Amino acid sequence: HCAEPLGAGTGNLLRSFDDQRVTGYAVEPNDAMHAVAYRLAPHDSRFQWMSGTAESSRLPDNSVNWALLGNAYQFVDAYKMFKEAYRILREHGFLTIIWNIRDLKRDQLQREIEEMVKCEAPGLKRTGESIADMMDAIDPNGLFSEYCYVEARHEQHFTPERFLDTWKASHDVPSQVSKQQWDDILNKTARMIPRESWIRTIWITRAWTFQAK
Repeated sequence: HCAEPLGAGTGNLLRSFDDQRVTGYAVEPNDAMHAVAYRLAPHDSRFQWMSGTAESSRLPDNSVNWALLGNAYQFVDAYKMFKEAYRILREHGFLTIIWNIRDLKRDQLQREIEEMVKCEAPGLKRTGESIADMMDAIDPNGLFSEYCYVEARHEQHFTPERFLDTWKASHDVPSQVSKQQWDDILNKTARMIPRESWIRTIWITRAWTFQAK
């Protein structure tokens, strides 16, 4: 049950594993992201955090059964990422590329926040709008078999503070706006969040899984 998220971010993907037998490594180059992950789950010791990237994880050869890349494919060098995943995977191991998309049709709060963001930053290009094009053009360099695709809709409940933390981990917005714009967006988002114990959110998770040849 050894898994290894490449670009673990704030640990959202890791915390989704309810099975305590799933253990492994969490590779993340950003210390600030790791700090948020520890604050959100200080007692979860199933994963050993390491400084590295999807292209250079610094893990030994043949060290994991399953490598994952969540909401980060657009930021990596795909050619190098596939080579690195193949190197660290055990024989016939799996690589899964995951996208977790806000279901804006069914989630009113997130839809209203998205509309606010687009007003604050006209012309913003969101990752979810180009996922299909990116994945259609994917090339695993002959190292992996044809992918298996699955998707599912699910709910996730957050405290107001944790909901805002998910926004702070949204890479595609701050990379396209100034620091002042990003701060303004965060402040307005904070004011829009209901002051309730738990906030219900709706998501669509899409996953492409490849098996190493």
